[in-house]
Amino acid sequence: MIELIDIVKTFNTKKAQIKAVRGVNLTINDGEIFGIIGYSGAGKSTLIRIINQLEKQTSGQVIIDGQDISKLSSQQLLRSRQKIGMIFQHFNLLWSRTVAQNIEFPLEIAHMDKAKRQEKVKKLIQMVGLEGRENAYPSELSGGQKQRVGIARALANDPKILLCDEATSALDPETTDAILQLLVKINKELNITIVMITHQMEVVQKICDRLAVMDDGKIVEEGKVKEIFARPKNATTKRFIQTINGTDVEKTRQELKKLYPYGQLMRVSFTTNSDEPIIANAIKQCDLQVSIVNANINHTSSGPLGVTYLHVTNGNDAEYEKFVKALEAKEAKVEIL
Repeated sequence: MIELIDIVKTFNTKKAQIKAVRGVNLTINDGEIFGIIGYSGAGKSTLIRIINQLEKQTSGQVIIDGQDISKLSSQQLLRSRQKIGMIFQHFNLLWSRTVAQNIEFPLEIAHMDKAKRQEKVKKLIQMVGLEGRENAYPSELSGGQKQRVGIARALANDPKILLCDEATSALDPETTDAILQLLVKINKELNITIVMITHQMEVVQKICDRLAVMDDGKIVEEGKVKEIFARPKNATTKRFIQTINGTDVEKTRQELKKLYPYGQLMRVSFTTNSDEPIIANAIKQCDLQVSIVNANINHTSSGPLGVTYLHVTNGNDAEYEKFVKALEAKEAKVEIL
């Protein structure tokens, strides 16, 4: 488990004092894929570097598996970092080394026997899907292949935690999907805790279990991905979600109100994996006219999330309430617009 307690990071410059992280409290559970999202300058990259102490916090505690690693000596911290792998946006490969030699590098630093190193490298190359590219140099690889090398290298010392700092930002959408699938495979097979730092909401949407949103150095929203997608509370979160579905919720609300000034408008969110026709079954229980006037479906790591706007007419308040209860009985969340 990773616990960040009252983390503050201040940078002092000649002109000003900059607070990059402002009192962050965060708990990341063992074995989960946790996303930290924010726009440029939100403080997310500083925060992830504090987790492995590449950046020292001004105040606060970093507790990993019950140990405050910010209090370790330099030698103790070096040993501790071997169990925290990290992959980067721009790969950080050694250009004079082959694929195999790049992956082997952290094992050399750890003074592992050569035969064991080579055996470990072979297994890692198979895991990340780079068979046949062992002797290629980084200049001969695609962006996705370079990131696979970076992932294999990060896994060399059998880490418990894998930190990903904008790991897919430099990749095209198809390659991004392939790398995300690889990270999910690693998480499941090796039970490694993965912390994803990104400004790409689609990355969080596809593979993360939980999510924290950062703005101006603070955590402004936190929770399960599906719940945050269904009911975002913070303005920053709402802007991120809008980039996924292309829908401005408030603008949609106002437009629908103008188009349908009578009856009731409802925003219905579905967070269940059931194939049951929830709306159709609810209609059968009530003598109402129901039209779908807008809809959107997002696919998260824990299943689909549907948001549907309904225009409901031909009823009184009691009938409308009965219809809402029928929807809510099937775990749908209903908001009357």
